[in-house]
Amino acid sequence: MPTYVCYAHRGQLTAQHKAQIAVGIARIHSEFTGAPVAFTQCVFHELNPDDHFIGVQPASENGVWVYGHIRSKRSISTKNEILLGIRDLVRGVLNVPESAIWVYLNELNHTDMVEFGRVLPEPGNEQRWLDELPRDLRDRLGAAEQPPST
Repeated sequence: MPTYVCYAHRGQLTAQHKAQIAVGIARIHSEFTGAPVAFTQCVFHELNPDDHFIGVQPASENGVWVYGHIRSKRSISTKNEILLGIRDLVRGVLNVPESAIWVYLNELNHTDMVEFGRVLPEPGNEQRWLDELPRDLRDRLGAAEQPPST
């Protein structure tokens, strides 16, 4: 599962913002990789004013940092589309300038991750991997394809 960890200053993100960003990231990741939307997870962390510095100065209070862990072997074009898609998503949801948004992607081999008790498949083999999961887990992942009602 691609995991995107989003950092923003305390009070900057509402529950609605988090839901919009999580749904948007899942859709962006799926659109450009072909992986099911349900594979993407987003984790949000709030920063206090003294938790982040750029150089020797406190970071801007409207800054947002997104750190994504994705499976390796994605093309440069795919990674650029994901990076810029997330940048544009965050800019639109939070109405912050591009200069306040950082997005990083960290690639991991599929063999470096265990999820739902199983080593992840190579990109392109997601359906077979899903088909081998227990039915209740497949059903839960199918439900994760639906956006939350807000």
